[in-house]
Amino acid sequence: MRVTLKNESVKFTRKRTILRAVLLILLIALIPAAYYLPRLLIRGEAAEVYCRKVFPIISIVPTSLNGLFMTSLTEMFVCVGSVSLLVLFILFIARSVSIAYRAGIRRMLYHIYVVLRVVAIIGIVAALIFELMHGINYNRESIRKQMHLYGDTRPYEDYEEALGWAYAGMVEARSSLGEDYRGVAHMRSSFETTVYDANLAVTAFSTTYDLGLSLNYVRAKPVMLSHLWRYTDIVGFYDAFLGEANVNTDYLDILHFPVTVCHELCHAKGYASETDANTIAVLSCIHSERADFRYAGYYYIFMRLWSEAGEYARHEGQTLPDFASLESFAPVLRDMRAYYRYLDTFEEGPIADLIARFSEDANNAFLESNGQEGGTDTYVVPQDAYVEYYCRYIRGDA
Repeated sequence: MRVTLKNESVKFTRKRTILRAVLLILLIALIPAAYYLPRLLIRGEAAEVYCRKVFPIISIVPTSLNGLFMTSLTEMFVCVGSVSLLVLFILFIARSVSIAYRAGIRRMLYHIYVVLRVVAIIGIVAALIFELMHGINYNRESIRKQMHLYGDTRPYEDYEEALGWAYAGMVEARSSLGEDYRGVAHMRSSFETTVYDANLAVTAFSTTYDLGLSLNYVRAKPVMLSHLWRYTDIVGFYDAFLGEANVNTDYLDILHFPVTVCHELCHAKGYASETDANTIAVLSCIHSERADFRYAGYYYIFMRLWSEAGEYARHEGQTLPDFASLESFAPVLRDMRAYYRYLDTFEEGPIADLIARFSEDANNAFLESNGQEGGTDTYVVPQDAYVEYYCRYIRGDA
């Protein structure tokens, strides 16, 4: 009788072990399913409806909550969380060894199972949050398609005309900015005011062209460890879990900072694609009432077109105007030199190179895993998009 009961107990234990193993495998399998399935199911028109109608409602909760804090919650969680995870991992190992010593291997395996089950559930929830707050937004229609910023190759004259338009806008905006004792221009307001005006610029541009960005106010956050963060060559980061836009504030470079802020706000307002976020950010800046925003936007377009138009001119046997020799370009050149002097303050060497390379590879892998072919190359907006924008919306071809 005892032998029968013992056998039944062994069978029951085996069944329970198998069920636990199956449950754990299912939970682990649900992590990639939760990450990819929403994006596979919500596509095309459904994705556009979600991004325009549903995402603003979902995102308003985390955006409003983290907007109550002036400091970056993302930075706090990264700094505190990384240390906490290390401590918890050490405690987990110690606890497992202790249980194995006191209660045996079977009890230790049960302890590991419980921990892995909790981790898997957290992973599923995290994957779903990421998809709802960012992942599905990769599926929305691109800005180039919505605004018809593509087409047949434009003639050289259009490139030269668009370049001249960008140059004129750049130097006009620069001429209305103040300078320090070195003749270098700087941002015209505090960080908080800049963020407020960036929200206005992005929202106004989206409304004008019916791009469907969320109208929620997003309070972008400065990062306290910006100087160290700059070694990664990353100047902004959108935290999809908190709906928080984080910006590197080590140097509020007037040539790039307004575009960076607007770029991160675009992510928080519903555009996941780096190309789309950069396109909206740049075009929002050139339409802003603030001269420093317009300066940064036109500078971005001018620098994007300058080399391309030069190659086009050589191919066509044309002569591109020598903008660098113009007196009006001198202030821009001073700002550029100031920015490169700032970059020269960072230490160089194997460790700095390793950090930058690791950051680049990680960011590239993240973008590729989200269907962004080209990875970090998607940050670069095709130059013909700006030429097409000029021809259609400024010159009035449309």
